[in-house]
Amino acid sequence: MTAVDEQIALAFYEFIQARYADELREQYPTADSTPAVETYREQYREAQTEHQALVDALHRGDQEQAADCLWGLRNQASKWKAHPDYPEPISDGTMPCPVPAPETGHPCTKRIPKGRAASEGHGGGHFWQSPRAAELEALGAHMDYGTLLSGQPTPWHLPKDCTPDCWKWSDR
Repeated sequence: MTAVDEQIALAFYEFIQARYADELREQYPTADSTPAVETYREQYREAQTEHQALVDALHRGDQEQAADCLWGLRNQASKWKAHPDYPEPISDGTMPCPVPAPETGHPCTKRIPKGRAASEGHGGGHFWQSPRAAELEALGAHMDYGTLLSGQPTPWHLPKDCTPDCWKWSDR
């Protein structure tokens, strides 16, 4: 779990507050806007409550509760993901997963799907791979994937160095 801090919480809270204020101005620019003001106050109060709960959780040292509250703020802000001031970057489909392998620190090779934030992640769990293995894979290296899955080192070669017996590995 990524540590939650007050800066990201404040960024989401202020973003939500500004978007609700924009909606209020756009929908009801007249003086007779009591229903709009009531809706604005209710939505604003919900964001304010979530933000305050997050800050309180951080001050208590409860990162799990703080993360839940941050997700509450993110959910409120999600309808404005396309807004240029959205507090975190949105993937174009090429954004790498920011979660490193816990034991080795190797990067996850999956990409964040288009239209999602890094914090929303990707489906199907992580696939961690050493940078060297990723480089060899991109070059089309032939290797014994069965041995790799067992966590053991495996011989490999590039396609230009193929011998007639290299395809024996594909039969496993």
